[in-house]
Amino acid sequence: MPERRGATKWDIVFGAPFAVFALGLIGYGVYGLIGSTPKAWALAVTVIASVIICGPFRMHVGRIPGLPLLGVAVTMLAILPAEASAGLAVAVWAVGVVISKMIMGHNLPRALYWTGLSSAAALVYVVVHTSLAALGVPSLLGFLIATALFYALLLLGEFTRQRGRWGLDHRFGLSALSPYRVGLVVLVAAVSATLITYAGSSIIPGLGNDPHARLTPLVLLLAALLFYAIAQRTRFISMERRLSAIVDAAIDLPRDDTVAGLAATLTKRALSIVEANDVELRARAPEQNEIGVAVSLQPGVDQYLIASRKPGKAPFAPGDERALVALAHIASEAARVQHNVDTLEQQANTDPLTNLPNYRAFQEALVDANENRPYHEGIAVLFIDLDDFKKINDNRGHHAGDALLRGVAGRLQAAAGGGDFVSRVGGDEFVVILTGLVSLAQAKESAEHIVGAVSQPLALDGHEFRPAVSAGLAFSSHRELDPQTLVMDADRAMLQVKRSRHNGGRGERSSVSIASHRSSRTNDIVARAIHENKLMLAFQPIVNIDEGTIWAFEALVRYVDPELGPISPPSLVARAKSLGLMNELTRQVLAKALQAAEEFRRLEPSIRCMTVNVELGQLSEDELGPFIREAALAHPDLQLCIELNEHSLRSVTADLRREAELMQEAGIIIALDDYGSDDSSVGALVRIPMDILKIDKGLIDDLDDVRQREVIKALQGFGDNLGFTTVVEGIETPSMVDVIVELGVRSAQGYYYGRPISFARTMDRLRRTGTRAVLA
Repeated sequence: MPERRGATKWDIVFGAPFAVFALGLIGYGVYGLIGSTPKAWALAVTVIASVIICGPFRMHVGRIPGLPLLGVAVTMLAILPAEASAGLAVAVWAVGVVISKMIMGHNLPRALYWTGLSSAAALVYVVVHTSLAALGVPSLLGFLIATALFYALLLLGEFTRQRGRWGLDHRFGLSALSPYRVGLVVLVAAVSATLITYAGSSIIPGLGNDPHARLTPLVLLLAALLFYAIAQRTRFISMERRLSAIVDAAIDLPRDDTVAGLAATLTKRALSIVEANDVELRARAPEQNEIGVAVSLQPGVDQYLIASRKPGKAPFAPGDERALVALAHIASEAARVQHNVDTLEQQANTDPLTNLPNYRAFQEALVDANENRPYHEGIAVLFIDLDDFKKINDNRGHHAGDALLRGVAGRLQAAAGGGDFVSRVGGDEFVVILTGLVSLAQAKESAEHIVGAVSQPLALDGHEFRPAVSAGLAFSSHRELDPQTLVMDADRAMLQVKRSRHNGGRGERSSVSIASHRSSRTNDIVARAIHENKLMLAFQPIVNIDEGTIWAFEALVRYVDPELGPISPPSLVARAKSLGLMNELTRQVLAKALQAAEEFRRLEPSIRCMTVNVELGQLSEDELGPFIREAALAHPDLQLCIELNEHSLRSVTADLRREAELMQEAGIIIALDDYGSDDSSVGALVRIPMDILKIDKGLIDDLDDVRQREVIKALQGFGDNLGFTTVVEGIETPSMVDVIVELGVRSAQGYYYGRPISFARTMDRLRRTGTRAVLA
């Protein structure tokens, strides 16, 4: 009968006859041996002991848990006592089976059910093998046939009890049963029985002094001990694997410093240790066919680590639950320690009055913002000081001053952007780190917005109060060697405002002062780099998706100052414009880009196109028009492409349009760059002659949006109808490639195909991989 826990009425009805049969057979065996000779008793005890010893040796025959484990105890019937009947031999064997099942399962009804079923199959096994031997069938073949019938009957009985739910989807079928494993069990048992018979009749008797002596008990015990040793070795390997997995978990779990990461690692490790269908964290305690243990990954949140198996599958082993207990304890301790560390760190980095990060946290955030910003982005520090804060404390009390500080802190957090960092660094001093900036003008606009929000009327002690603040702004377009200089510059600019106000220069209105000497220093660096021709270029490939090849490179200007480090391209261009050096910068970029293109073409003749960014106004005859045409003529084997920024086309005139047409007549390709940015217009598509339409990455930042996909499809169709080449920029992942290919796009550019890299590294790439679009 099946185990009581989870047993159905069908299990009981089906298993009861087999249990009754087992009881009767065991009784018959005891009765038959009462009047037997001591020799028969010795053999009977040996058979019983051998069955018990080899009981732990069991083999899986299913692809999923739940199917029966098949042992090889039937091999102990390979040598039958000459004076015993088949029924009595099986009855004695059944005693060993029921004891073995009780030892392993601690469930008498299930032990009796399995004993009855296996004893019925064993009777068939003995009768068939004896009959085949009498007919002269070779021993191995006879054992193969008898063993196959034995296991077939066992599996048929279990298949019937489980109502045929042996499909991989736990429905009716046999797909979960492995014929290979069943065949292996049959082969192992049949070969073992053959060897036992041969050893008992030929080898072992020949070793004794009495040629008529039969040492059957020794043969059976040796065979049983061999199976037991194999079973224990397998069990040891399993325990070693489980212990190793727990040790790995003990190493990995403390490394996760987030609740989500800890939970993911915990469930992953549990699945590697416990053979379960699923492992999850949930609020409910374990139910039927589940094991679980309480785990605490968050303070005040009660959860259970649950491993589950679907109904009808084998029960969990005791070691499984112990392993879960160990894992849960390790995870809970790791979470507790991490929570304590986070709490202490938060207390050490938080201002208790305003709950803003304090000066220590600000220093760490500033270093992080400076070191980890993208190459083209700038940062700024906004230093804010409350004017006349001491008077408020003296006149209205410290509680009013505290209320003012909390109010200002809340407004700073609300006014600052989501990526900006707000902190209180002194009694009445606050600092904001502005990130994601492209220019000083953007930084100034953000700073004025924040200061304006802080300066709005505030209710204080029942009266309206308008805070006045002095603020200093320091902008950095490049990575600073010492980001603390930003703080000093912003502080110095703030003090200028405060002094000016004390001297009657700015009245009572809050205002922002910009650290002017910092901007002047950067201007000097940019001017020197251009005058000394120290600008460098980086090259990014433009690819044909259909062919998987590079057909052009875009040249992008770069400069790294020996002291200040890299200066972002937007800042570099903006400073060159303000200094009147934009034409000189473009001349240098064009000359170096075409020279590099010649080198690229020597390695890969199919790459002939080089694109360079040019301002629309530079096309005129008074500026760079003649130079651009002469540069293109000097390189007849190349195709020069000038990229015009879409924003600059709003100032297009008839003369500039004519200049663009002259460029095309000279064989120069014109590309409309950055189309699709936030303030793009349809008019830009018809204001200037062009050959290439480059779609800005802002139009593909969410390709799950059907509107973006339709716009890309429409622009590709527009280009196809008018003979333009359409290039989609900002491609970063294979999934983005799949989507744009479905939309008909054939050319693309982005980090997926290659980041902008130096001339030397680009040459190395072409030598190693040729024109291949995607690097492995």
